[in-house]
Amino acid sequence: MSSEPCDPRGRRRPPAARAAALARPAALVLALLGAAWGASAHEGASPQQLRSFIDHQVGGLQKLTVPARDADLPQPRLADGRPDPFFETTEAKRYLGKLMFHDPVRTARIRPEFGGAPATAQTASCGSCHFGEAASKAGTLLNFAVGGEGRGYTDEQGRFIPRRRPRADLLPALRSTPLFEGDALVDSLPTLTDVYQTPGGVVTGSPALGRKLTPPFQLTATGRLDGLDSVARNAPGVIGFAFNNRLLLGGFAGEPDASPGGLNPFGHPAQENVALLLLDAHRMLEAQSSVLQPIAVYRQLFREAFPAEAAQAPNCVPQRQPAAGDCDALINDVTVFRATASFMRTVVTRNTPWDRFLAGHNGALTEKQRRGAKLFFTRAEEGGAGCYTCHSGPMLNKQVNDPDVAGVGHFVERNFYNLGLADHPLQALNRAGRNDPSFRDDGRREITGRDSDAFKFRVLTLRQLKDARLFFHNGAFTSVRDVVKYFNAGVAQDAQAGAAATFSSRFAFPRGHGTPRGLGLSEAQVDELTDFIENGLYDPGFLTHDPHSPTPTFQLNERDVVYSKYRPDLAALGAQDGRPPSGKAPDNDDPLSRRDMGLEFLDVTAQAYVSVRSDPRPGHGRQNDVARITNNSTSVIDTHLLVIVQGLPRGTRLANASGTTSGGEPYLRVFLPQGELAPGRSIVAPLSLDRALPHDRPLRYTLRLLSGQGQP
Repeated sequence: MSSEPCDPRGRRRPPAARAAALARPAALVLALLGAAWGASAHEGASPQQLRSFIDHQVGGLQKLTVPARDADLPQPRLADGRPDPFFETTEAKRYLGKLMFHDPVRTARIRPEFGGAPATAQTASCGSCHFGEAASKAGTLLNFAVGGEGRGYTDEQGRFIPRRRPRADLLPALRSTPLFEGDALVDSLPTLTDVYQTPGGVVTGSPALGRKLTPPFQLTATGRLDGLDSVARNAPGVIGFAFNNRLLLGGFAGEPDASPGGLNPFGHPAQENVALLLLDAHRMLEAQSSVLQPIAVYRQLFREAFPAEAAQAPNCVPQRQPAAGDCDALINDVTVFRATASFMRTVVTRNTPWDRFLAGHNGALTEKQRRGAKLFFTRAEEGGAGCYTCHSGPMLNKQVNDPDVAGVGHFVERNFYNLGLADHPLQALNRAGRNDPSFRDDGRREITGRDSDAFKFRVLTLRQLKDARLFFHNGAFTSVRDVVKYFNAGVAQDAQAGAAATFSSRFAFPRGHGTPRGLGLSEAQVDELTDFIENGLYDPGFLTHDPHSPTPTFQLNERDVVYSKYRPDLAALGAQDGRPPSGKAPDNDDPLSRRDMGLEFLDVTAQAYVSVRSDPRPGHGRQNDVARITNNSTSVIDTHLLVIVQGLPRGTRLANASGTTSGGEPYLRVFLPQGELAPGRSIVAPLSLDRALPHDRPLRYTLRLLSGQGQP
């Protein structure tokens, strides 16, 4: 029986007609499939389709996957593949490095001859400019370590607001006119600027200059030792340090010592090199050993982390105080930066929605985030954003075609770009200190000496940006969406950087030569891409301790410092729960930071004038008062204001109390606008007082005012 198609009357169609008829169902099927794919693509594709697409784009999803174990994170290895023992990541080294990272005891190198203030010694740490609430960055435009005070406060919605400011109460004013917005007048040079006197005149540059100049020369000024430790770039995050062959925004760390701007005397990888550079930059080098060695807990931890070195220091034991020289082979600058590097190598996030999506969890990303991911991994020439071409690998910080994209990386210079950005505000100090009003931060060129590297800065990880607050080396952008819009426009922020020969065409014309500037994304697509980067790449375990999360907190957590539970041997040696081994406050040990952390409170009653307006209605059980509190002093009242009600009659309670002091008195927590009450400014505090029985006479009581967070 013939299977050839017939017309409705049963007549056989001619061949051309038969071919057309056969094509119609196939065309209909293809059209339906195309419509289905189009709808699916509009929704970000199904999870399975999207994974398959990304797998194709990057050459395998394994290139995007974060190793589950710290020991499998990138680290230097011997020719046979085993970890190099000198650099090997061990849990003992990681733990020691983390404790030291957050311990202010080490910032002991204070030199008054360069402007250092002895009262600021041991008040800051690496954690002053790198903390979990800000994605391991500083969270503020101006970043201060030694010579600064404060950490941050929570607002009424429970949001953490980073806040650190210069110690204007301790540091002398150096000029009368501000050089930049927020200039407290007490800082002379950015941290990484040195000034040398040579026979040929004054020479200014980075600390690498001291290894490049021909003697005789003399260091006459340095930002490493002046009154305020400040950074003239936005402090970079620590996340993903293991996955870099150059670190810091210009690639200073990991650069060979022979480079014009290299400072790598041991020829170490970027992680050890950056740890050494930070010890020097932040007042620890050559001074920290003498303050670490007397601490029994540290002697124990160093013995655990460095058994070979411990064997060379048999008298450096936790049970007794060492004599001079007993601990030098074990606790020294080299073992310190090795432990610090081990900790920083392990700073990763593993439990973002993106990580769970890669592992096969179809519902990990929302539909909107999947659409954003599709844009992220679609080339700009094909209608996407093309982010993955520069942001690939587990930390999304490398070129997609890097042969070692899942490791430290093979490419170097291809990871630095000129995106047309202006300088950080603190570069005004460099212009003044160098007596050069035209000075510019030229990024990578400072390190390599090549004009072809002018204004280029390092490609960074995109993980945890939801908390990063400030973006790019100049900190000029304050939201992920603003950054996406900047790339979408493709227009330089700064005329000089944008006019340089190094200005990136991949940024300006990502869709190819002869196309309009930028990516050309719609507002909806900008939102989708922003949602993927901001929320799809965010891991709450990095900030909040979760014993079930594969991501440890960046800050010291319960397992780190509740010694009585997890390390009773260290508790027996004097370790105090909640604090690093020195016993100082974590991160910062200045009075404002201790108030910010709820470790102590400042009585500001004498600083304020309080007037109370009472409810005039007699015979009621509740008395509604309003206290107007005016800062009557010349100093700021900061953090939270705790209004403690004292002297209430028995049976009377503060109905709107925030809590009760350790002495049993009710208090009201007042959240100050921008975390402070400036001199001459006022704030009101409503007080609702309930009596046991109605009474005609108004209640009498006194108010005590404390500055601080936590429970008094």
